[in-house]
Amino acid sequence: MKMEKLDLKKHDTLKVSGLIYETDNNLFNFFFGNKDNAAKKIEKLVLAENNTLSHKRIMVFTSNNETVQGILVYSCGNEAEKMDEFKVLRQNLNLIDVLKFIIMDWLDSHFLANLNEEDFYLACVAVDEEARGKGIGTFILKQAIEFAKTHGFKRVVLDVDIDNKGAYKLYRRMGFKIFNKKSIPWFGGEKGVLNMDFFL
Repeated sequence: MKMEKLDLKKHDTLKVSGLIYETDNNLFNFFFGNKDNAAKKIEKLVLAENNTLSHKRIMVFTSNNETVQGILVYSCGNEAEKMDEFKVLRQNLNLIDVLKFIIMDWLDSHFLANLNEEDFYLACVAVDEEARGKGIGTFILKQAIEFAKTHGFKRVVLDVDIDNKGAYKLYRRMGFKIFNKKSIPWFGGEKGVLNMDFFL
């Protein structure tokens, strides 16, 4: 298994987009109906530049035959605030889809962690369903932490859905700690995320 930057000529960008979809499938389904439709929209952003889902911010984890088994979408510090996401959306999607992504970004802004300049943010961590249980999630986190250390970051930050018990256990086991909880009442329960960090 190895980690490398997403290569548009070598790696399956639709599969990568499907893995990004998996990180928030309920929200993507609400706006785009199903995985296939959502993944095609996400792929347009993966292929573009200067946005938070750009191929320039994606690491892939591949097996010996170069099959993508996991992904990491990251950002450095608060660089996402400096991007012109709206321009990229307008250039790559129709008006209705632009509006859907804007609403999704607005919703995310209420839950996701606030970042400092010295933070390495794990925006999406996903493992292909067929490759789960093989330590790939642990490998991704170890590689992300090592990458952050060697590039001088002070903290690794991520958000985990409060209902995602499996991911939460993995993050805790790897040493991440909750520093904030953001949630709202939701149909007899709550919806939200735990903001977690790992100091380097």
